[in-house]
Amino acid sequence: MAKKRFRSSMSGYNKDEVNKYIEKMMEEYEAKIAQKDTVINSMQETIDDVQKKYEELKGREDTLHKEKDNITKALFKANELSDQIVKEAKESAFKEVTELEIKAEEEREKIVDLKKQLATLQANAAKLLEKFSDSLEKTLGSTEEDK
Repeated sequence: MAKKRFRSSMSGYNKDEVNKYIEKMMEEYEAKIAQKDTVINSMQETIDDVQKKYEELKGREDTLHKEKDNITKALFKANELSDQIVKEAKESAFKEVTELEIKAEEEREKIVDLKKQLATLQANAAKLLEKFSDSLEKTLGSTEEDK
């Protein structure tokens, strides 16, 4: 624009040339503004799309964080529950082992008592057999003498 030279006329520059140049410049300027408006609108649409996608992703991220927290809590509770189950199982097993040991000891004592009773019965049976044998010998001895 600074390099443009107008022909001079009697009263100064040629008004038609100046007006045409100004109109041409205005048309070019308006075209450039329209072109920039189009670029700005396109960029604004892109910004809006990116903003929407960002908000969607942010929502998904929040949802994933909540789900992660819920899963973490569930795993923690499951771990606590499994620890409690194992503890109770160990306590129950210890109690059962203790009860079984007591019963086994009682059974051992019964066996010892039964062995003592058996020994006593065997001794009594041996004495009875000996008495019977002695009695039988006496009876047989006297019947042979009688003959």
